[in-house]
Amino acid sequence: MPSSTAPASLLAFGPFTLDRERRLLSAGGEPVAIGSRALDILLALIDADGELLSKEQLLARVWADVTVDESTLRVHIAGLRKALGDGRDGARYVLNEQGRGYRFVAPVQRPGAAPAVPQAAPYAPARPRPAGRRIVGRDAIVDSLVELLPERGFMTVIGPGGIGKTTVVTAVAERVAQAQGLPWVFVDLAPVATSELVAGTAASALDLPGFGRDAEASVVARLAKAPAVLVLDNCEHVVDAAADLAQAIHQGAPAALVLATSREALRAEGEWVHRLQTLPAPESEMIDAETAGGYPAVQLFVERARAADDAFVLTDANAAAVAEICRRLDGMPLALELAAARIDMMSAAELAANLDDRFSLLTKGRRTALPRQQTLRATLDWSYGLLPIEGRTVLDRLGVFAGGFPMEAARTVAADETIGRHAVLDIVTALARKSLLAVDASGPTTLYRLLDTTRAYAREALAAGPDAAAIARRHAEYCCAELADTDSAWEGRARREWLAEKSRLVDDVRAALAWAFSPAGDLPLAIRLTVVSAPLWFHLSLPREFLALVETALKRIAATDLAGSAAEVELLTAQGHALWHTHGPTTAMETAFARALEIAEALDDPGLRLRAGWGRWAQAILAGRYADCAVFADGFQAIAQAVGDPAALQTADHMQALRHHFAGDQQAALGLIERVIATHTGPVVANQANHAQVNDTIAAQALKMRILWLRGESAQALSLAQETADAALATDHDLTICYGLAVGAVPVALWTGRVDLAHAWVERLLERARGRGVRFWELWGQGYLAALDPAVRVSPEAFPMQVECFAAVDAGLADATMLARLEQETSLWVGPELMRLSAMAGAPDQREPRLREALDLARVQGSGAWALRIAVSLAEPGRVREALEAMPDVPGCPDRRAARALLSTD
Repeated sequence: MPSSTAPASLLAFGPFTLDRERRLLSAGGEPVAIGSRALDILLALIDADGELLSKEQLLARVWADVTVDESTLRVHIAGLRKALGDGRDGARYVLNEQGRGYRFVAPVQRPGAAPAVPQAAPYAPARPRPAGRRIVGRDAIVDSLVELLPERGFMTVIGPGGIGKTTVVTAVAERVAQAQGLPWVFVDLAPVATSELVAGTAASALDLPGFGRDAEASVVARLAKAPAVLVLDNCEHVVDAAADLAQAIHQGAPAALVLATSREALRAEGEWVHRLQTLPAPESEMIDAETAGGYPAVQLFVERARAADDAFVLTDANAAAVAEICRRLDGMPLALELAAARIDMMSAAELAANLDDRFSLLTKGRRTALPRQQTLRATLDWSYGLLPIEGRTVLDRLGVFAGGFPMEAARTVAADETIGRHAVLDIVTALARKSLLAVDASGPTTLYRLLDTTRAYAREALAAGPDAAAIARRHAEYCCAELADTDSAWEGRARREWLAEKSRLVDDVRAALAWAFSPAGDLPLAIRLTVVSAPLWFHLSLPREFLALVETALKRIAATDLAGSAAEVELLTAQGHALWHTHGPTTAMETAFARALEIAEALDDPGLRLRAGWGRWAQAILAGRYADCAVFADGFQAIAQAVGDPAALQTADHMQALRHHFAGDQQAALGLIERVIATHTGPVVANQANHAQVNDTIAAQALKMRILWLRGESAQALSLAQETADAALATDHDLTICYGLAVGAVPVALWTGRVDLAHAWVERLLERARGRGVRFWELWGQGYLAALDPAVRVSPEAFPMQVECFAAVDAGLADATMLARLEQETSLWVGPELMRLSAMAGAPDQREPRLREALDLARVQGSGAWALRIAVSLAEPGRVREALEAMPDVPGCPDRRAARALLSTD
């Protein structure tokens, strides 16, 4: 039998029983799988009776007969924690004190041993501590604070109301107290009405008498004699007194640990501040249950929803609605709990649809919760009520912002004759300190943002006041001023960086336009904002959303004095662009640009004439009217030369290159497009967008690769296609990606037999096009998919230029209408191929003359690729030699090598 000093054989902790003699760990009567070394570590830690064991001590005991390093110890500690389920449902067994070692922190019972005599506690907390709740999504934060609090001694967790500060600090306090062998005391300052009562409330929690003037000294003296972990909760309304008390304890009782919560830092000496963030929530609207379930905000919502209705399950069908709830409630734990409590009365989709009225909806808090946490409005009322009148006014006015905003924007909108610009700066800074504004200092400009719920509260307060319309007008004017450089944006001089920086304004533009178009708004201002924001919508690849806005403006412009003005030209050209991307080169697109050109000519404005003239050219070339597009290209070039603007001249060259390419003059097209690309020598130019709001370098390379392949330089064409596709995808700009893949990379991949690349690029093209609702680009993807999959058909909505490309990559996609185009457009770029197909389908006795005619056209066009196809179709001795002679003499050209191989079989 073991001696009286030997450790007991049977040990019990949590749900586990450990028989040390049999070296058997079990839970609920069932053995638990655990490695031998992990078991040795467990026994060593238990025998230390709560004392810290250094890594060196553990290594010496568990590996006495062998030398191992610390990484081995960490591996077996991890295995031990896994076997014990350490951290699951809040259970803690093995605590790591950073840089020092490990200790076993769970109470251990020894059945049969004499009961330990409890030592009298230095005091018994008089106030109840909050009941522990399972923490969702905060494990890493809690672990970090548990490590940091003993080292720092005094920490404040700050954040807006409802973010879960109390839940976090109580979990931290309990674990630190257990690890340090200290009691912990919870001091709730929420009910404290005045600062004079703060120290007395803490004294009462420590079971000290009275609320006298010496209460602070009594608290410090008690904690100096008997240290504890002291939680000062809800300090924001008595922040000065709380700061004095915490500082006095930290300095006078250094062995005590102080952990405070507040909506702003205490700003006391020795304080370390941790700002608690909201729970991460999904940003995408397209999400399935598995993906959504990985976000802490969704996990919390689902757990609380199941508590309200145990039949609730997160599914693919409701995942998007749950994600929207979590996103719109900013991952705020209290708001999520209040929302989840409604799940027994309405579906997730219904709940999401009613969040605009969130303050009436989210009122079903726990009856046991503090009054200010029982409804969402009460939580905001608490913070709002602590602000001075000027702070409330500025917060209300900032509610007009829908996204992040810099300090200058806050001054522009919130300052007036009663609250000066400098006062706004001080107030915004104070609101940020009080966690009513989120701060993002990661970029070149510091941005402030209201959480969605705070914004809704502020807007409600603003709407009830007298200056709502004036603030909305200032906000819309601010948006206009920020986006005023429309000429640069449209004419290819705006850098992508400029547009990217302005992208943060899109939500504000939406909100400003909604007000400006409303009956209480300002129609001329709405039209002006629609005009100046147009490039932003295309930069964000949102032409579908923008089309509805611009058409609203055009319908209502007649009611203003802007009809027939430059503003109407701007709206019409913007409408034409949006129609192109969403519907294609329709009659409506032609009408919009034609009307724009008519007004621009009447105004005799060269810049507007260029913009509208470009649209006429674009519609004609996309519709396959190459003779008309030549006229428009020449007209544009003439104006550009008269103006002498380098960007316009570069655009004119690009237009002419496209015109010559589709008309079948590949030599002229190549010279022009290489001249365009030669101007893209620096990052400034390379980052510009062309008139179509597509990256100009990508667009130019898409054309060059087509020309290279037609000339027989297929290896060079494919290399450029891969380079350009990678560059387009790297822009993450949907319209640029669609253009680069549809016009250039995909057809080159198909022409060169790289079906794998074509498949991958078509998938990306369709993904981007469908995601943005740009039907014109989706038609390209469908047509190329038909070339890859015989079961797919080309859409009857496809336009002539598209059908030409589809026929060029797959002869089976050439229909009678396409072949009939030869009668109207004899010099089509794809003409030799269409003539070959027509000859092969026609009368045998006419086949050779027609093929010879096609070969002659290929020779004139410099299209060696078509010439090779024609030579193969002739398939008679000597015919391949004619094809070879018709091809451009490009050294190393793989198509010439293929032709020579055919020649050797003659």
